[in-house]
Amino acid sequence: MKRANSATSLILLPKASDGPNVSFDRAAALAETLPTPFLVLSTSRVHATIRTLRRCLPRVELFYAMKSNPDSELLRLVSGLVDGIDVASYGEVVLADAAGVSPERLFHSNPIKKESDIADCVRHGVRWFTFDNVDEIPKLQAQAPGADVLLRVAIQNASCVVDLGAKFGAQEREAVPLMIAAQSAGLNVRGVAFHVGSQSTDPGIYLTALLAARGVFDQAAVVGLELDTLDIGGGFPVTYRTEVPGLDEFCKVLSQGLTDLFPESVRVIAEPGRCISGGAMTLVVRVIGRSTRNGVPWYFIDDGVYGAFSGKLFDHCDYPLMPMKKGPTTECVVAGPTCDSIDIVARDQRLPELEIGDLLLVPGMGAYTKASATSFNGFVPPVTVVEPDERASLKRRRVGSRVGRMEPAGSRMAAEPLVDTGGIAARKAVGRPSA
Repeated sequence: MKRANSATSLILLPKASDGPNVSFDRAAALAETLPTPFLVLSTSRVHATIRTLRRCLPRVELFYAMKSNPDSELLRLVSGLVDGIDVASYGEVVLADAAGVSPERLFHSNPIKKESDIADCVRHGVRWFTFDNVDEIPKLQAQAPGADVLLRVAIQNASCVVDLGAKFGAQEREAVPLMIAAQSAGLNVRGVAFHVGSQSTDPGIYLTALLAARGVFDQAAVVGLELDTLDIGGGFPVTYRTEVPGLDEFCKVLSQGLTDLFPESVRVIAEPGRCISGGAMTLVVRVIGRSTRNGVPWYFIDDGVYGAFSGKLFDHCDYPLMPMKKGPTTECVVAGPTCDSIDIVARDQRLPELEIGDLLLVPGMGAYTKASATSFNGFVPPVTVVEPDERASLKRRRVGSRVGRMEPAGSRMAAEPLVDTGGIAARKAVGRPSA
C-alpha cells in the first residue's frame, strides 16, 4: 500500500457557481397561487450532486447528514439515492423513520449523547455510534452493549467556516487508549471518524485528516486492534456569494488520498449534507415594505433571520439576493419582517429600486436554513414546493445507489406543484430489539 507524503499544500482548483434552480418567470407564476415565502426544491439538482459524488468517490458509501435539511420531501428523495442517513439524535431517527428509512441504514454520528437517547436509538434498531471521550464509554456500555463504534479524532482547520474540531474529537495521542477502554467495555471498536469542518474550501485538509486517521489505524494495529471502517465526515462546500472549488475536482483530491493511504478492504463512509441540500433549494421572497433611512434605501421582505435566513446567524452564510427587476443598482439594506432589529438579511448588496410586491430569488437556500427556522413573531417558516416535472423525475431517473431503492412517485403528482407545508409529520418510532 502506497503511503502519501506527510506534507500537504493548498491545491488550486477551478471554481464553480450555483445559480437558482427556478426561473424568474416560473417563480412569478408560482407566486400567483402560493403565498411567499416558499422554497423550490430541485430533485434534478439532488440527482446531479449525488451522481458527482458517486463518480468521484466510487468506493465511499454516502450517509446523508440530515441535520443540514430534514425537510420531508428532500429526505424521502435523498434516502432512496444514498446508502444511509447520518443522525445526531433520537429525534432525527424518528424523522428518518417517517421518511421510510430502515434502522440498519442509520449511523449515529454525535460523539456526545444522553443515555436515554442511546437507549431509544437502540430500541429502534440503531447499532452504529461515535464517541470521542472516556465518559461516553459507560453510557454506551450500559445502553448499547456490543454496539459498533467509531472513535472521532479532532481535525483543526483554518479554512472552514464552522470549525467542528474545536468542539468534537479526541487528540491523536488519546485515540488508542480510548479504543482499548471501549473494547474492554464490550463495545465493538470498528474504526476512526473525523470531520474537517463545515464549508471547508481547501481540499488539502483532507490529506491532513487522512494521514492522522492512518496513524491511528497503525497505532491500533500494534496493540492488536484491527480496524476496518473509516468515516471521512462531510464539509464539502457550496457557492454562496463567494465561489468555492467545484465538487468533482474537490473529491478527486480526497479520492486519491484514500487510494494512497487505505486498502480497499477498509470500508469508507462519508456524511455529505450541505453539498446535497444546499443548492437543491431556491427561496422566493417578496418585498413587503420599504423606507429610506439616513439616505439609504431599506427594503423589507417576508422572510428573515428568524426564518430561512437563520443560516446567516447560525451558519455564518451570506446569501445572494437576485431581483427580477433590472436597472441601475445602489447599495441598500434588506431586512426581515419581524420586530427585532437584529433581523437584517443584507447590508452590502446592490439592488435596483424595488417596489412593494417585487420578487427576489435567493439560491443556495437548502442547507441550515429552514432546518433552524423559527416561528418568532408569528411568522412561520417557508413551505417547500416540488414542481410536477421534478416530482416525476423521482420515478424516471436513478442514481447508482448501492441500496437499490427509489421512493416511488406518489399519487399527488399532478398539474399543480406539490407543497410540503411544514416538514415531516413524524410518526411514533416503532421499537425493535437489538440484534
